[in-house]
Amino acid sequence: MPHEDLLITEQCGSLGNPIKYTRQGQNGISRREIAQETVADTLLQAVLGFFREVLLPHGYPDSVSEDYFDYQLWDTVQAFCSTITGIFTTHAILKGVGVGNVEASALSATITWIMKDGTGMVGRIMFAWWKGNSLDCNCKKWRLFADLLNDGAMILELCVPHVTHLTTEILCLSTAMKSVVGIAGGATRASITNHQAIKGNMAEISAKDGSQETLVNLVASFTGIFLINYFTDITAQWVVTFLLIILHLYSNYQAVTALIFKNLNDLRMTLVLKSYLIVNAVLGPERINKMESVLLGFGTDVEKFCGFKIILGRPLRKTLIYYNYDELRSLTEVYKNRKYLLVPDLKRRAIFVTFEKGETPQDVIAGYYNAVLLGLATCIYNRVNLDIYSKRQLHQSTPVTRLNTFMKTNHNSLDVPNNIPPHLLLTFNDFVDQETDMFFTALQVNGWKTDSHSLYLDEWRAQWRDFDKRSL
Repeated sequence: MPHEDLLITEQCGSLGNPIKYTRQGQNGISRREIAQETVADTLLQAVLGFFREVLLPHGYPDSVSEDYFDYQLWDTVQAFCSTITGIFTTHAILKGVGVGNVEASALSATITWIMKDGTGMVGRIMFAWWKGNSLDCNCKKWRLFADLLNDGAMILELCVPHVTHLTTEILCLSTAMKSVVGIAGGATRASITNHQAIKGNMAEISAKDGSQETLVNLVASFTGIFLINYFTDITAQWVVTFLLIILHLYSNYQAVTALIFKNLNDLRMTLVLKSYLIVNAVLGPERINKMESVLLGFGTDVEKFCGFKIILGRPLRKTLIYYNYDELRSLTEVYKNRKYLLVPDLKRRAIFVTFEKGETPQDVIAGYYNAVLLGLATCIYNRVNLDIYSKRQLHQSTPVTRLNTFMKTNHNSLDVPNNIPPHLLLTFNDFVDQETDMFFTALQVNGWKTDSHSLYLDEWRAQWRDFDKRSL
């Protein structure tokens, strides 16, 4: 092979064919695409390239998160199953409201349909008001819950032809359930799209997701028409629907567990801290996401290993009734150089973390970590035994062993549980500063994002600094 005077090579993404620019003749430039060797390979690559351009984000896979393919694959399977199941339920609903029945009243069917839609509209408004601010915090859980609820609604709709006297009630209930599905599913899909858009291409990823879903729904619709005509027996239809629902739930579970979020929510923060406090090691996003529960109501609770619930951005009115003026004044002095204020509530076993306006994600993460350390320190101070003490590595320097050493000579001399005194809190803050710096370093080294978070943070903010310099 003659020597090539190579000038430039370029490639569209990591899947496109490389192109070489070399010297040609005395002073010319030659452009040559390095394509597949056989005609069949070239044709296959052309077809795959076409579908890649139509259905996948530009620059795939470099323009999306590492979990994009796995999630979209299982999401495609669940959408396929859901569309076919929807055809069976639509058939059942139409039979239930009297389509094809000469004795059925058009007015009755119209009223039923209007009541069904009206219930769904009210349901969407109520659910968005009730749980809208927690959907980002528990994205995986609400995504899976939405699909569980959707399947439950479809099962109810399949029953409509068998209990025609309850058609209106069943359709109103199923539509209310589907309204929750619409809000929870749509909101969590937006959160997932934002996670996948690593190059700020959220709009394109959303558009291509719509194209993928449209294609899947089109194929599933024709498949559903074939199945509903092939399985005319009601028992066979129930069996097919049941199998589709099982596959739908399985694919949804696989989809949400394939996601690898790199920012911290309450559950991921708890799992990270549990490992870090005991063995001084922060587990990476992939391992923590595999450990994260995707079922609502399940998962590791921070209170189990630090002795306190951690509550961010909530009002302090019910907590401050246990403090007098001097105690509260001393507490604000302790945190006068911080953007967060920690207020322990021994009665409810909770530590309230309130922030100044304009807090950063780093402030929130630091405040949460400080609250966990304060909870552990308060338990040590009051001689409360926690499981995390027995699991600590005695011959290894960890946050728990360092905290035990710091609190070694500081214990409550009274029989009644009490807060750590202000003078000790001031020294404790110096200890916390060192620990927080090490924690943030460990997070960043292991691939966690600290410039964003999904911790549940309410909207209450406070001001406690520099009041002496103001005129009240």
